Amino acid sequence: MVNTYFSVVIPTYNNKEYLKKAIQSVLSQSFNEYEIIIVDNFSNDGTEKLVSEINEKKITFVKNNNNGVIARSRNLGINLSKSKWVAFLDSDDTWHHDRLKKIHDFLKNEAENFQVVCTDELIIDKIRGIKKTWKYGPYSNNFYENLIKFGNCISTSGSVVDRDYLLKNKIMFNENELFSPYEDYDFWMLLAKNQAKFKFINKVMGEHLFHKDSYSTKIYTKLKESNISILKKHIYEIQNFTKNKK
Repeated sequence: MVNTYFSVVIPTYNNKEYLKKAIQSVLSQSFNEYEIIIVDNFSNDGTEKLVSEINEKKITFVKNNNNGVIARSRNLGINLSKSKWVAFLDSDDTWHHDRLKKIHDFLKNEAENFQVVCTDELIIDKIRGIKKTWKYGPYSNNFYENLIKFGNCISTSGSVVDRDYLLKNKIMFNENELFSPYEDYDFWMLLAKNQAKFKFINKVMGEHLFHKDSYSTKIYTKLKESNISILKKHIYEIQNFTKNKK
């Protein structure tokens, strides 16, 4: 059995060109205690053939009809994972070759103190032809409230999460279609609400790609709607909690 410290969950759909680069960025990691779980939404572009040709024992390939809700594929990946830490990677993003090693080296002494580790990314916007660095965080003692007030400051492809903590607190990505495609925002808020500690390593360790076929680009107008739905949910829960305490 292959030793695993990280389970890398990659959801994908008809993204063969970029998926190959994403997979290779994991296979070329200098730290090799990982598994890759590719959750394919029944692609018809040769994705399955591509993965089979890579022929890597570290890869588990499964199909899942998520009906356009990526949360379902990520949740399946979490449930199939065998490692202490779950790392998320979108199929059109890539990591620098030493990313997992640097995170592992940090966690050797800090694994009990943090449940989420997030690294910065280089944003490559092919649509507008620009590159820029996105720095995530910062963390604060009132992090849950700050996420509500100031919005999401965490990257999915830039983060690893303590799997045991997720299972213990029954935290998963919300599969409500109203939250898609911004369900990761709700996911981070649930973690913060349950007192998870976030570590932001402000070093660029990956590349996040925006292109004409990006899922988030195609449904950009829905981002605002899903953001509002998520905020309404959390504000409603806070108000109810406050009322019940009186």
